[in-house]
Amino acid sequence: MEVRSQGNSRLFLTTFVENKDDLEEKLERSYQFLQSIIAGLSDKDAHDAFNRALSKEKGYEDVSLGLLVSILSDPQSAAKSYRDLTLITRDGFGLILVNLTQLVGERYLKFNDVVKSQLIWLLREMIKNAVNGVDNLCWNLMRHAAGGDVSPKNLTLTESLLDVFIEFRGWLDKFPFLIASVVYNYLRLIEDHNAPSLTNLRHKEVDFIINLLREKFAECLVIGRDLIRLLQNVARIPEFEQLWKDILLAPKTLCPSFSGILQLLQTRTSRRFLQSRLTPEMEKKLVFLTSQVRFGNHKRYQDWFQRQYLATPESQSLRCDIIRFIVGVIHPTNELLCSDIIPRWAVIGWLLTTCTSTVAVSNAKLALFYDWLFFDSEKDNIMNIEPAILVMHHSMRSHPAVSATLLDFLCRIINNFYPPLTEKVRTGIFCSLRQILDKRVISSLLPLFDNAKLDRELRSMVRETFKEFFNAPTPETSSKLEDYNIVNSTKFEENETEPRVNHLHINHVLDNEPAFSDDEDDMSIAINTLEEDTDDDDIPLSEVRLKKIVDKDDSLIEGPLGETLSRLHQEPDVFKRCVVMESLVKQVMDLESDDENLPLIARSLCNAIKEDFQDEIFPPVVSDEALLDSIKLPLFVVYKVLYFFTKQDDTGKDRYIN
Repeated sequence: MEVRSQGNSRLFLTTFVENKDDLEEKLERSYQFLQSIIAGLSDKDAHDAFNRALSKEKGYEDVSLGLLVSILSDPQSAAKSYRDLTLITRDGFGLILVNLTQLVGERYLKFNDVVKSQLIWLLREMIKNAVNGVDNLCWNLMRHAAGGDVSPKNLTLTESLLDVFIEFRGWLDKFPFLIASVVYNYLRLIEDHNAPSLTNLRHKEVDFIINLLREKFAECLVIGRDLIRLLQNVARIPEFEQLWKDILLAPKTLCPSFSGILQLLQTRTSRRFLQSRLTPEMEKKLVFLTSQVRFGNHKRYQDWFQRQYLATPESQSLRCDIIRFIVGVIHPTNELLCSDIIPRWAVIGWLLTTCTSTVAVSNAKLALFYDWLFFDSEKDNIMNIEPAILVMHHSMRSHPAVSATLLDFLCRIINNFYPPLTEKVRTGIFCSLRQILDKRVISSLLPLFDNAKLDRELRSMVRETFKEFFNAPTPETSSKLEDYNIVNSTKFEENETEPRVNHLHINHVLDNEPAFSDDEDDMSIAINTLEEDTDDDDIPLSEVRLKKIVDKDDSLIEGPLGETLSRLHQEPDVFKRCVVMESLVKQVMDLESDDENLPLIARSLCNAIKEDFQDEIFPPVVSDEALLDSIKLPLFVVYKVLYFFTKQDDTGKDRYIN
């Protein structure tokens, strides 16, 4: 699509079919206002014009944002505009940082090259002037240095930020969390920069990160177990080999409070670090996929995501970041778990089965099982271990090779992760399995561990490794969350909407891309906002939530019947709900017995009336009046009509039962 010239937008690359939104209009308006009051004036006269403008309502905001646009879009006048901005600021650049953070988070990819370059220039100037809050802007900007991407633009941002951190190392040392974030992010990026053409960049990154780790190891301890995972991926670089020796053999030389590798491995990594390795755009797309897209309608979204982010050989390493994000950050609510939205395990299964690099596949499996290895039910979250068991469980029925390769990995990782900690790893994995059974994520491990579809050698290894689970009694208790998981398990199997993956060879190499069943027509969906996550005590992050009232099946049912279903969802009054149900019954009777909408109507109807049965229906005190009142619910309207069919002719009965 043709891109507009820069003259049409001072900040963004836009197309002819795009309209300016409110933020862009505000910035453009502020810039025009600024030019109207200072155009052609000397510095002294311009200063007087500023003072007059600042006295007006919203004058401070308009002048400040106008100067920000000038800095970002005009390198020649940037120094003068920055000087003027420092003179007029009343809030220590607070307004500027709020808008910059919003722009970086939502619009960075649309910035033209001049703006991206000027943004780094402005970042340097604010650091020189010790502006408060710049550390948060750095964190948000660092997210756009994407993993698995060695394009020139991405490398330019990566190196530019690295140069800023090197130049202002004294400033960086004042922010412990930013130090840990820089270490985490650049450890991950170093893995991608192994081409001969990137030798200089990689050498600069390695020197800086090694220096930070050795001098600020105490600050880096907060990263937790994923620090070890990332260090493993760069362990063959000579500088990191020496660091590994100190971590394993002389931990106190790095930090007096560091007792050894086990200390890190037993610390769950904060969601903030896992989030930082996905760009805001990737995060938005993954949250949309796992909170809005119905199972069976997901292939088109996955295909788009693959084309956009996973199409290059370098992008293989990005799969680990995505899996860690899904496992550790996206924790669906009970409402979402019992819906027909594509579950996390299906997305992860797709990521595993479309991976074509043996190294990337092994790393992806480790990313999936990583929280299992040192799982502690007191500190860790069952939602971090749930996806792995469900990938194996759901794949066993029709795609046993997927389950087989994951089971093989799980068995071998116990002895091969780190031999001195073999028993600790075994304890963590066994604790994970017990928690899975106790919470009834799946009701029994035997259909998975002792399945005839597994080859004899693997079954023998699984039996030997997990022999105590072969005679373990099935837990009787279940929690709300896990009951929903069981509901999902049954539903997806019955509808046969599991992803159709190709068989894995034992060396984990895949031949082709998998196909997914039941593609359906597109439907109108919106992204819900992210709310504070109460599962973690670090930075509030994603809690994916379903819309509570309107069922998405309704959007597929057109005409009066769809409108009636929507009314049934939204109507709170019980008497009126029964009236709506009577209307719905009449409309259903007019349908053909083989109408293709009947399954959608049934599913939508179930969702609409399920909340009517949260309490006991049978009255505590039995009387004729109480019994009549207890059945004044939409479901009993259905029963009443069905009873009518048994007493008279059965015209329309088949379609009604359908």
